[in-house]
Amino acid sequence: MARSLLAPAVLALLATPALAEGEVDLRIMSFNIWYGGVQVSQPQLIEVIRAADADIVSLQEPDGQTAAIAAAAGYPYVDLRRHIISRVPLFDPKLGERTEEGQAPYPLAGLDADAPHVWAMVAPGQVIALGNLHLSSDPYGPDLLRDGATPEEVLAAENEVRLAEIDAYAAGMEPLVAKGIPVVVTGDFNSPSHLDWTETAKGSRPQQSIALPWPVTQRMETAGFADAFRTAHPDPVARPGISYSPGFPWPLQVEGESLDRIDYIFAANAEVRGAELWGEPGNPDVDRGFAPWPSDHRAVIADLTVTPAPAPALLAVEPRLVPEGGTFLVRGYLPGDATWGVRIVPRGGDPAAETVTSVEGLTPSWNRAFRLSTLGLTPGPWDAVLIGEAGTEQARIRFSVIGHDGKPTLSTASPTVKAGESVTVSWTGAPGLKYDWIGVFAAGDPNVYNYLAFAYTGAVLDGSMTLTPDLYYDTLAPGDYLLRLMADDHYVVLAETPFTVTE
Repeated sequence: MARSLLAPAVLALLATPALAEGEVDLRIMSFNIWYGGVQVSQPQLIEVIRAADADIVSLQEPDGQTAAIAAAAGYPYVDLRRHIISRVPLFDPKLGERTEEGQAPYPLAGLDADAPHVWAMVAPGQVIALGNLHLSSDPYGPDLLRDGATPEEVLAAENEVRLAEIDAYAAGMEPLVAKGIPVVVTGDFNSPSHLDWTETAKGSRPQQSIALPWPVTQRMETAGFADAFRTAHPDPVARPGISYSPGFPWPLQVEGESLDRIDYIFAANAEVRGAELWGEPGNPDVDRGFAPWPSDHRAVIADLTVTPAPAPALLAVEPRLVPEGGTFLVRGYLPGDATWGVRIVPRGGDPAAETVTSVEGLTPSWNRAFRLSTLGLTPGPWDAVLIGEAGTEQARIRFSVIGHDGKPTLSTASPTVKAGESVTVSWTGAPGLKYDWIGVFAAGDPNVYNYLAFAYTGAVLDGSMTLTPDLYYDTLAPGDYLLRLMADDHYVVLAETPFTVTE
């Protein structure tokens, strides 16, 4: 379907890629950008994203750079818990941070198991669900085969690691698929496809000497998803679509590197109109080439047509970590013709009795946005609450105000613990990125790679957790240690605090 021929001013106001009573055309890009996109050239990475002209771009390995990349590439909406940037408004389906206890499977870090998606309002009052993930990289199946493992050993490793991860993730998406809602899941799955390793394709390239029913992609198919690239290009011999790797950077290829298609766009309740692979120039399997290619993965792009679903009540706060004395943007949507408002309350507070500031009596609209100040809001956790006409709560989102120094803090419940005991740690002012984590380090060791234990924070801005003995690689010997708050699966130290282990 062609895009709507609206006046530019109207298009800018609506900020949506296509408007129709039913179908909407979308262009989706999935891109593992290789540790923040700085390994080759972040400016070149931005140029590739701009050239793709996608409505929605999902990033893997952004290393805290998601918001900066969105701003540079011209994308106004950002989901930091899923690393998605978008031209259409994005709304979290729950509270904006993980609420479940304990550590989650890797692709669900920072997310609740029943809400791995974010809502994308692709037309006024109409949404699709988006997910973006990165499955564990080791042990990598093609490498195991290369090094002499049997097919049975490879499948056993897949089932233990990646199938366990994708099973939990797919289970969270299946209820949406069953309701007929368009759902798109993008990511670096670190697993080849059962649609590629077939008897027909066996021996078509050196790395693919056997047929193998890779279980991760089978699980996505069972959940109701279609592989967009393989739907558009059904013949894996004619279009292998190898997404890893163009090199480090291209054209330098690591000797013995296992090459395969491991980056996907999966779509449910959607029509696939086409799919492309972008990467280095001169590759006949690449639809558009750039020199230098800025990543160790090629990018996958899919053109989809969807019939979006009616949106529920939605609320967003931007940014969710607000400097004291600053302002923050609140966006809301309430279905129907009722007037609505937003009330700011302390964390978990009652909007009927504990409102500190509010905007009320708003006329029906979609994606209405307004600014509020932090005047009267002390540093710490807060909630924004969407209320209906009778003052009833319709949606809630968490945010935090950070003090004037703008620095996160880290503290322990007790500065001294006995060997083998748990350590309870609390923090404030974390950035709320999907893979924010806390690591344990030996005091005096400046190497931030040498962590002795780690746990993800759940993308929680202000929170606490208990580091239990099972999270440690070994029981800590008596001595001095540091807890460090780290950013987004990388090694930027945001805050640290000491503790001591005794006999």
